[in-house]
Amino acid sequence: MKHARNVAILLLIALAITAIPGGGTVADLFSAVLSLALAALVAYFVGRLYRDHRVDVYGLGDLDRGILYAAIAGIVVALAAAQEFNTTTGSLIELAALAVCAGALLKVFQAWRSY
Repeated sequence: MKHARNVAILLLIALAITAIPGGGTVADLFSAVLSLALAALVAYFVGRLYRDHRVDVYGLGDLDRGILYAAIAGIVVALAAAQEFNTTTGSLIELAALAVCAGALLKVFQAWRSY
């Protein structure tokens, strides 16, 4: 019974957002705030991970470290461009970005194994 009550509360909130004038704007604002909070959390986690393993990263050597940084940059660029995949040629671009991400993750794994 408790779950049904919670679902009913969520449905009432969704109805209020769609029925009240300006509710869509508030929902967009809430979505943007959640997206920024998630991005900040990921940035903090990555920064903390880098600080904890800084010696390990510098121990990779120049070539492996460069490959690691290039692979991470490829992943970031592919994720940043993901919003532009809604066109007709988007599926081909999406497959290319997926290939870049897969290759980058493979290189990250190889750099990790070589250490």
